[in-house]
Amino acid sequence: MGDLMKRWPVVQRALTRRSRRRSQRGMSLVEVMVVIAIILTLMSILAIGVFSIFGESQVQTTVLTMGKVNERVEIYMLRKKKPPATSEGLTAVFGGEQVPSDSWGNEFIYVQPGPNGSPFDLISLGSDGAEGGTGNAADIRWSEQR
Repeated sequence: MGDLMKRWPVVQRALTRRSRRRSQRGMSLVEVMVVIAIILTLMSILAIGVFSIFGESQVQTTVLTMGKVNERVEIYMLRKKKPPATSEGLTAVFGGEQVPSDSWGNEFIYVQPGPNGSPFDLISLGSDGAEGGTGNAADIRWSEQR
Protein backbone atom coordinates (compact mmCIF):
# COMPACT_ATOMS: atom_id res chain seq x y z
CA MET A 1 0.00 0.00 0.00
CA GLY A 2 2.90 2.30 0.71
CA ASP A 3 4.09 1.98 -2.87
CA LEU A 4 0.66 3.02 -4.18
CA MET A 5 0.62 6.05 -1.90
CA LYS A 6 3.98 7.13 -3.28
CA ARG A 7 2.74 6.80 -6.84
CA TRP A 8 -0.68 8.40 -6.21
CA PRO A 9 0.28 11.91 -7.46
CA VAL A 10 1.51 10.39 -10.74
CA VAL A 11 -1.71 8.36 -11.15
CA GLN A 12 -3.80 11.39 -10.30
CA ARG A 13 -2.00 13.55 -12.90
CA ALA A 14 -2.50 10.87 -15.57
CA LEU A 15 -6.24 10.69 -14.79
CA THR A 16 -6.68 14.46 -14.98
CA ARG A 17 -4.79 14.59 -18.32
CA ARG A 18 -7.05 11.88 -19.73
CA SER A 19 -10.23 13.69 -18.60
CA ARG A 20 -8.91 16.98 -20.03
CA ARG A 21 -8.30 15.31 -23.37
CA ARG A 22 -11.86 13.96 -23.43
CA SER A 23 -13.37 17.38 -22.70
CA GLN A 24 -11.28 19.03 -25.44
CA ARG A 25 -12.07 16.42 -28.06
CA GLY A 26 -15.17 18.15 -29.51
CA MET A 27 -18.46 16.76 -30.75
CA SER A 28 -19.06 13.37 -32.30
CA LEU A 29 -20.50 12.89 -35.76
CA VAL A 30 -23.89 11.89 -34.35
CA GLU A 31 -24.07 15.05 -32.26
CA VAL A 32 -23.23 17.21 -35.31
CA MET A 33 -25.92 15.43 -37.37
CA VAL A 34 -28.53 16.00 -34.66
CA VAL A 35 -27.69 19.72 -34.52
CA ILE A 36 -27.93 20.00 -38.33
CA ALA A 37 -31.29 18.18 -38.31
CA ILE A 38 -32.65 20.60 -35.70
CA ILE A 39 -31.43 23.63 -37.66
CA LEU A 40 -32.97 22.33 -40.91
CA THR A 41 -36.30 21.68 -39.17
CA LEU A 42 -36.40 25.21 -37.79
CA MET A 43 -35.49 26.68 -41.19
CA SER A 44 -38.29 24.76 -42.94
CA ILE A 45 -40.84 25.99 -40.39
CA LEU A 46 -39.70 29.58 -40.94
CA ALA A 47 -39.75 29.19 -44.73
CA ILE A 48 -43.37 28.02 -44.70
CA GLY A 49 -44.37 31.08 -42.67
CA VAL A 50 -42.48 33.47 -44.94
CA PHE A 51 -43.99 32.01 -48.12
CA SER A 52 -47.55 32.27 -46.77
CA ILE A 53 -46.98 35.93 -45.89
CA PHE A 54 -45.53 36.51 -49.37
CA GLY A 55 -48.63 34.98 -50.98
CA GLU A 56 -50.94 37.18 -48.90
CA SER A 57 -48.95 40.27 -49.85
CA GLN A 58 -49.34 39.43 -53.55
CA VAL A 59 -53.13 39.37 -53.13
CA GLN A 60 -53.06 42.70 -51.28
CA THR A 61 -50.82 44.26 -53.94
CA THR A 62 -53.22 43.10 -56.65
CA VAL A 63 -56.17 44.71 -54.82
CA LEU A 64 -54.22 47.98 -54.52
CA THR A 65 -53.35 47.90 -58.22
CA MET A 66 -57.02 47.25 -59.04
CA GLY A 67 -57.88 50.35 -57.01
CA LYS A 68 -55.52 52.46 -59.14
CA VAL A 69 -56.98 51.01 -62.35
CA ASN A 70 -60.48 51.72 -61.00
CA GLU A 71 -59.53 55.37 -60.44
CA ARG A 72 -58.30 55.66 -64.04
CA VAL A 73 -61.52 54.13 -65.38
CA GLU A 74 -63.61 56.54 -63.29
CA ILE A 75 -61.62 59.50 -64.62
CA TYR A 76 -62.20 58.17 -68.15
CA MET A 77 -65.93 57.94 -67.38
CA LEU A 78 -65.99 61.56 -66.17
CA ARG A 79 -64.35 62.77 -69.38
CA LYS A 80 -66.24 60.57 -71.87
CA LYS A 81 -69.55 60.34 -69.92
CA LYS A 82 -69.56 56.54 -70.31
CA PRO A 83 -67.30 53.61 -69.44
CA PRO A 84 -65.28 51.99 -72.21
CA ALA A 85 -66.91 48.99 -73.87
CA THR A 86 -65.67 45.52 -73.03
CA SER A 87 -64.21 45.25 -76.55
CA GLU A 88 -62.18 48.45 -76.01
CA GLY A 89 -60.97 47.25 -72.63
CA LEU A 90 -58.42 49.00 -70.51
CA THR A 91 -56.30 50.04 -73.50
CA ALA A 92 -58.87 52.79 -74.18
CA VAL A 93 -58.40 54.04 -70.62
CA PHE A 94 -54.61 53.95 -70.59
CA GLY A 95 -54.06 55.05 -74.19
CA GLY A 96 -50.42 54.58 -75.15
CA GLU A 97 -49.35 53.65 -71.62
CA GLN A 98 -48.80 50.08 -70.53
CA VAL A 99 -51.87 48.60 -68.85
CA PRO A 100 -51.01 47.42 -65.30
CA SER A 101 -51.12 43.71 -64.54
CA ASP A 102 -51.72 41.79 -61.32
CA SER A 103 -48.96 40.55 -59.02
CA TRP A 104 -48.57 37.35 -61.04
CA GLY A 105 -48.11 39.13 -64.39
CA ASN A 106 -51.61 38.40 -65.70
CA GLU A 107 -53.68 41.13 -67.33
CA PHE A 108 -56.81 42.35 -65.56
CA ILE A 109 -60.10 41.38 -67.16
CA TYR A 110 -62.36 44.37 -67.80
CA VAL A 111 -66.10 43.69 -68.00
CA GLN A 112 -68.75 46.27 -68.91
CA PRO A 113 -71.43 46.35 -67.50
CA GLY A 114 -70.46 45.10 -64.06
CA PRO A 115 -72.57 43.13 -61.56
CA ASN A 116 -75.38 44.67 -59.48
CA GLY A 117 -75.81 47.71 -61.71
CA SER A 118 -72.22 48.91 -61.51
CA PRO A 119 -70.87 50.34 -64.77
CA PHE A 120 -67.86 47.95 -64.93
CA ASP A 121 -65.87 45.33 -63.05
CA LEU A 122 -62.19 44.37 -62.88
CA ILE A 123 -61.16 40.75 -62.40
CA SER A 124 -57.81 39.12 -61.60
CA LEU A 125 -57.66 35.37 -62.10
CA GLY A 126 -55.21 34.88 -59.22
CA SER A 127 -51.89 33.07 -59.16
CA ASP A 128 -52.98 30.22 -61.44
CA GLY A 129 -54.30 32.52 -64.19
CA ALA A 130 -57.46 30.39 -64.56
CA GLU A 131 -61.04 30.94 -63.39
CA GLY A 132 -61.96 29.67 -59.95
CA GLY A 133 -59.45 28.41 -57.43
CA THR A 134 -58.82 28.79 -53.72
CA GLY A 135 -56.30 30.71 -51.64
CA ASN A 136 -53.89 32.70 -53.79
CA ALA A 137 -55.35 31.08 -56.91
CA ALA A 138 -58.85 32.45 -56.18
CA ASP A 139 -60.29 35.07 -58.50
CA ILE A 140 -60.23 38.64 -57.19
CA ARG A 141 -63.15 40.80 -58.27
CA TRP A 142 -63.09 44.55 -57.74
CA SER A 143 -66.86 44.61 -57.25
CA GLU A 144 -66.40 42.38 -54.17
CA GLN A 145 -63.53 44.48 -52.77
CA ARG A 146 -65.36 47.81 -52.54
